[in-house]
This record gives sequence, structure tokens and C-alpha cells, in this order.
Amino acid sequence: MGRINSKKAFHNGIEFDSATECEYYKYLLTDCEVREIVLQPQYTLVKAFTLPCRNCEKGKVESPKTGNLIKCLPCKGTGVKTRQPWTYKADFRVTYHDGRVEVVDVKGWANERFPLVRKMFEYTQGVELMVVKRVKGGWKYV
Repeated sequence: MGRINSKKAFHNGIEFDSATECEYYKYLLTDCEVREIVLQPQYTLVKAFTLPCRNCEKGKVESPKTGNLIKCLPCKGTGVKTRQPWTYKADFRVTYHDGRVEVVDVKGWANERFPLVRKMFEYTQGVELMVVKRVKGGWKYV
């Protein structure tokens, strides 16, 4: 999977991942309906979890050189492997004066992983992830 080659952009001392994201932030600042803008809110899609280590028994394995029991490297001798949480960082969380809250991701281009992340976000958070694209004359939800 290739990386997106966006150039960082700055506005009022804030660093944005792309110029498009910066432009959308400026657009939000001009919207009189917006009460609060949170930059880069992070959400947990899957919590951290553990699995039994299948390489060892209770954290010990036989050394191929000496035959003695040594600490298993994959699980660090614990007998269980830990998987890190799956987190997603949106571009903005926007709160409007009427109490409505939108989580927004600004896209110029989306990689093949994004639809899965979007679906998982919506499943775990119970809200629609608003995806915004720059179009001629403004912004469009896609």
C-alpha cells in the first residue's frame, strides 16, 4: 500500500497534514454555525487484546544450541502475545451551535484501506464519518 504524498501546510501556527485539510479548516473558521473545532480527534476502533503464544509453553522454549529452557522471544516469556489497539485519527470533530457534532475526514485521495476504516469507525462510534472533498467552487460530502 503506497503512502499519500501530501505536503504539510501551516495556518496560525497549526500544522496540517495537507493543504486541502488546511483549506477546509479555514472554511470552518468562516462558518458562523460552527461553535467548536477539535483537530485530530483520536478514536479506538479495536481495544488492545492478548492471545496465547503458540510458539512456547508458559513462556519457555527449548534452546536450539543448549537444549535448556529459555525465555520465548515472541511473547517475551509471558506466554501471551499482546496486540496493540487499532486507532483512527480523524481530521476534525466539529460542533455546531444547534448541538450537532460531525466527525470529518478531508480527502483528496483515499487509499484502498480507507473504506474499511470508515466502516469500522461508524460501527464502533455509532455516527457517520463525514468525508469531504474539494470541488470546484467549494466542498462536497462524498
